[in-house]
Amino acid sequence: MHFADYIQIRLSSSTLLLFTIFGQTVVMGFAWGFTGGILFTDVLALPDNIVHLIVEYPTVLTLVVTLISTALSIITSMFFTFAVKEALRHHLSGPITLFKLRTAIALSRPTWVLRWRYLKLSLLTLTVYAVVTFLNTSWSTLLLPTLVQWPVGMFGTELDLGSVAFVNQLSTDINEIQANAVQAPAFETINILTLLSGISAVDIQGGVQTSSMFSFNGVSYNQSTGGIIPAIEEYSGSSNSPGSNVGLAFSGGQVPVNTSFEWGHLGRDAGTQGIGKNYTVTQQGVTANVTCQPIDRSQNSYSATPNVSQGPLNVFITWEVVANCSGSLNSMTYLTAGNSTTGLMDNATTGFLPVVVCPNPNSTTFNPNKFNVFMSGLYKYGFLPTTVCEVVPYLTTVNVTYNGGIVSVDPIGTSPGLTSSPNIPLSQYIATVMDYQAGSNQAMIKNTIGDFLTAYGTSNVSVMYRELEDYWRGITEFASTQLRSGYSASGVPSDMARSTDGIMYITTYGWRSKAHTYILLLVVITLIWGTTVLAAGYSLIQEKIQASDPSFDFSDPVDLIIAASGGKLESELCDSDEKEVNNNEDLTVRFEDVPEKAGRRISKRLVTVVPEPLSKAV
Repeated sequence: MHFADYIQIRLSSSTLLLFTIFGQTVVMGFAWGFTGGILFTDVLALPDNIVHLIVEYPTVLTLVVTLISTALSIITSMFFTFAVKEALRHHLSGPITLFKLRTAIALSRPTWVLRWRYLKLSLLTLTVYAVVTFLNTSWSTLLLPTLVQWPVGMFGTELDLGSVAFVNQLSTDINEIQANAVQAPAFETINILTLLSGISAVDIQGGVQTSSMFSFNGVSYNQSTGGIIPAIEEYSGSSNSPGSNVGLAFSGGQVPVNTSFEWGHLGRDAGTQGIGKNYTVTQQGVTANVTCQPIDRSQNSYSATPNVSQGPLNVFITWEVVANCSGSLNSMTYLTAGNSTTGLMDNATTGFLPVVVCPNPNSTTFNPNKFNVFMSGLYKYGFLPTTVCEVVPYLTTVNVTYNGGIVSVDPIGTSPGLTSSPNIPLSQYIATVMDYQAGSNQAMIKNTIGDFLTAYGTSNVSVMYRELEDYWRGITEFASTQLRSGYSASGVPSDMARSTDGIMYITTYGWRSKAHTYILLLVVITLIWGTTVLAAGYSLIQEKIQASDPSFDFSDPVDLIIAASGGKLESELCDSDEKEVNNNEDLTVRFEDVPEKAGRRISKRLVTVVPEPLSKAV
């Protein structure tokens, strides 16, 4: 039983055509509404529970989408072919050539025919066939979710090391009488970390590009901390309470994070995890421009004076190392072991590399804009000449990337001219950390930095200078991170806070509005909808003018054979000359109504139309 025959048991032809228009409009409305939802939200993400199922059963996603797209394609094609067939049924009430009849059959299937003599009609069938065939692909492409990067805005606050309130607080704390006693336990705890922060920041060791990781307070940094603390909760590190060890006494513990996310109209999706997440946040960092070069004796002076004392078993050498930087003095006292026989250190096995920060961080002549670090290698470290490293610390703005459990810091400004200048207590604190580290690096017979330089750069002084510059820059950034952590551990007052902003990228399954293929898909679906509505509208108008019998299906081979037989068409074709056989498709025919007779299967017959004779000239 034909679709039209079955439906017309319940519905009239006009009702069926109206239902076709309505159904096709609903389908097209779904396509446009779905796409509009994607455009409105920019990214339309699936819920986490569905995403986890997709990850666990990836082939099921393809199966489900294929079934849905096939069903929609069948429904869309059914409405389209029915509307076109009804329009052609009314159009075929008049004379028509056999090839046009074949074209009408092809359009109502749809399929295609190809005749060079009828190129336009052939192209029409090919176009309709291609569009309808493309339907299933269109729906699959439109409905198939893919991996997308869903950007979600974020904002928060952090400690502003340049704020007036913080500068005043740090100045008060660092200049108190008991400040050294407060800092000493923290310095002892993070002593090794300070050393590692400098070594980790050296990206070229012995002329070879390296990549190092540095960890502090449970947070892993790519090479250096950049002077920041994490602004993302899952990257915040230790969850242990620091207790009363905050401020200058901080050596580790939980540091609160104040960051919120802008879900906007997607508030229902708040907390979406997806497959993975990474973050990019703009924060305040601290770094330094460090320049190392040989000492300029016209401006600076440096001396190391030994004082030998005999012990019970060994000889001890007390060194008084004095640095004079443009009139400002600072000194450091070191103790090393000498040979019990000669009273000197062995050039081959022992080494001495004294370091002095100048001016003294606690002196009134300390310059917050820059200070110097004096270094000179003796004995097995004699390859390092007396060197002065100028340190210029400054606040900067950085882009911080949180990805894969690693925090990476990329400065936006790379020179002091692009950023704000540091304050006095911040520079003083950094210099104090360096001063403490300088003394702790030297052991009785060796120096940690001296051994590092021995392993990675003794043959090239410029390489050593580059390594030392990275080393002191890394310590500057770590000292700032440790200080920022200490003053953030108990919460940041509003007058010490600055704003941060960034983007969280959620990797999940869904649909993204920037997929330009949606335009092509909507064009195809809308074109089919428009053709369906026009064809159905044409049929409704023709039904009002003259009702036709819908029981005859001109595209049904059986109905067509019976109609041709009833009209004796086979005799017309058999009687044609052999020369006219190839022109049979030009034969003009028409469908005629057949008087009702009992037992007759169809009510139409196909007969030839005799051309009217041309009028003779008078």
